[in-house]
Amino acid sequence: MTARFILSLDCEGKWGVADHLTPGDHAALSDDRLRRAYADILAALAEFDIPATFAFVGTFSLPADGLAAMRPALADLARELPGYLEPALEDMASGTGEGWTGDWAVEAVDAARQAHEIGLHGATHMPWTWPGMTRELARRELGLLFDAKAPILSRTTTYIFPRNAGDHHDLLDDFGIAGLRATRAFPGRLASLASEFNIFERPEGVPPAAKPLSIPAGWFVNWMSGGRRLVPPALSRLRARRLLERAARTGEVVHYWTHPENIASAPATLGVLRGILAEVARLRDAGRCEVLTQDGWCRRVDPAHVAASEARRDGLLAR
Repeated sequence: MTARFILSLDCEGKWGVADHLTPGDHAALSDDRLRRAYADILAALAEFDIPATFAFVGTFSLPADGLAAMRPALADLARELPGYLEPALEDMASGTGEGWTGDWAVEAVDAARQAHEIGLHGATHMPWTWPGMTRELARRELGLLFDAKAPILSRTTTYIFPRNAGDHHDLLDDFGIAGLRATRAFPGRLASLASEFNIFERPEGVPPAAKPLSIPAGWFVNWMSGGRRLVPPALSRLRARRLLERAARTGEVVHYWTHPENIASAPATLGVLRGILAEVARLRDAGRCEVLTQDGWCRRVDPAHVAASEARRDGLLAR
């Protein structure tokens, strides 16, 4: 048996914290710090020769002129769903203006030696569980990205719900999204932190059949910020090693995920990620671990569904 490993990165810029921006966020998520974090991640992935899924918030993936063209539609959406987008629009208009466009990050991922996947992490990062978010407004929010024909959509097959807060899964199928990263629920932040000390967890099996296809939820790469700094990096690496060793015996899945923004705001997090990648590379080189992207997982599970989804997505973009 061999383990199967997936690494996904939720690529957000400032969109991930648009509803609660602080002066600290503006400092930590400056263009310079974001560029450094993405470069460091890509360098680590190149060192260990590991491909990953980079799932971009659609608005973050756009160049400055593309985002500027979308701003009137975003302002209309903000009026109907208040509380999330207004700080972003205000900062773009009269604030720092940094951290909102990441087309350079998409280009860097494309230029990497590894065949990384470009996925989607929501249109604006507004969760579909946001107060007042109806099914039709969710369709409209994602539709804004298709109306703008955002370049990343032409190759996007998998999706990650913003804040892992999912609803209206079937809408993703309507838009030609083939796969969706499942979510792992914790009763609160304390329980989530406590789980970092559990070195006896089991890897994940193949989720039940669903459309979009369900990708195993995975584990968070510990963010070395706040109380999470209490978790020793060596313990995080041990946890990953035990998960991978067990998966190598059972053929199950180990999926880790993080945000490049977590490394921009807490650079020590890169060391945690590197420790996990080292364990993956060790097992892979021993022939005991297969590395997949989210797209690769979906194509392994149901290639016909992926092909049909791509055709549906391309039809929408051709309108």
